[in-house]
Amino acid sequence: MRIIPMGLLPFIYILIFHLPLSFLGITQTNVPLHLGIGLSVGIGMAAFAATYRMYIVGRAFRKPTPGDQCMQTVFYLFINGPVEELFFRGLILAAVMQWSHSLFLGWAVSTTIYTLYHRLGKWNWRSVGGVGLAGVVFSLVYLFLPGPHSLLAVIIIHGFTTSGFLSWGDEVLYQRWKRIQAKAI
Repeated sequence: MRIIPMGLLPFIYILIFHLPLSFLGITQTNVPLHLGIGLSVGIGMAAFAATYRMYIVGRAFRKPTPGDQCMQTVFYLFINGPVEELFFRGLILAAVMQWSHSLFLGWAVSTTIYTLYHRLGKWNWRSVGGVGLAGVVFSLVYLFLPGPHSLLAVIIIHGFTTSGFLSWGDEVLYQRWKRIQAKAI
């Protein structure tokens, strides 16, 4: 139920204040650069997220079916990642910067809200800590790539990170468990 309101609020905000889509980071700024950064950092973040999950969060997992794995991956890459980035970086960060005239305050508020938002889903604090680390990376990529802000790279990175933590991480944990079981025999 969160996806629809989070996806609509940024557009309602720009309609009320008569702002361009670029205010939300919806631009075509240097698309090849953003795709390259998004994929390269995203793959690294997916590996980091799976590793963080294995060693910091815990070794519990559910073996996903191939269909479930596919469905989760599509959701994280094409729905969850874009909507969360549109809301937290596109709206919250930009609006706080707009009203406070402070890049630091925009970054701090949006990253804090993004991190604590995941606690509402009853995530444990170790998981929320990982979300906070990821949120810092997402914000840095969004803010410091050259040209006008664009959500493209950060959406890709977010999708890969979430998939690595929640979906592909289960597969990594399962494969690790399987190797340990084979050695025990």
